[in-house]
Amino acid sequence: MPPFPSFTKTWHSSTYPAISPSRPELSLKGKSVVITGGGSGIGLAITKSVAQAGASHIVILGRRTEVLAKAAAIVHELVGNKIRVHTISADVSNKVQVERAFSQIKSNIEKPLDILILNAGFYSGIRPLGIETVEEWQTIFNINVLGPYLISTAFISAAATGATIINVSSAIAHLDPFPGFVSYAATKLAGSKIMQYVQQENPEMHVVDVHPGQVRETNMASKATEGSYEGVSHIDDGKS
Repeated sequence: MPPFPSFTKTWHSSTYPAISPSRPELSLKGKSVVITGGGSGIGLAITKSVAQAGASHIVILGRRTEVLAKAAAIVHELVGNKIRVHTISADVSNKVQVERAFSQIKSNIEKPLDILILNAGFYSGIRPLGIETVEEWQTIFNINVLGPYLISTAFISAAATGATIINVSSAIAHLDPFPGFVSYAATKLAGSKIMQYVQQENPEMHVVDVHPGQVRETNMASKATEGSYEGVSHIDDGKS
């Protein structure tokens, strides 16, 4: 049995053939894809898969220029120069920077955008009630709630007919409370609710809210091992 309540019968902790980006029916040939937080962790894995699926344009949005440059180099090493990689430094919670970023994206690509993947997120680490500062709460809210709102609305104004938005949520939004996770859980749940409204008000689009399951191999996930909470051990691949 999986360690958490599961919406699916089988859990995987690594890739498997059914979701391989090399499958013809999963091809992104000719598509433009915008990925927030696409330079590291889960975001970089998404960026690499999108590149392998043959997208024509990949836009990586993030705050750290050095991380963006490294991600672009990894994509070119993976698939060569047949994909145009656009790296744009922007704070997803800053309206002016988001608008400037999408103005640049539209100028660079010169056609409506096809796919948005909302992956940028922030987690401050284990913080029991009363310990987490107001400043930490504000940062988490800005990135996990305000960010998806600003990026989604900017994308919608530049999107192709039938475009897709994928929001990377978190399992914590669906679980019974874990001590020390209140701000992260609350803001990720709020982000998922925003996606419901994005879909309701844009029925021509395809909006997906997905949590990636248990991911331990990222800097963000490593914060969950701080203090007394050690999380759970890595899940064996394909266990029911």
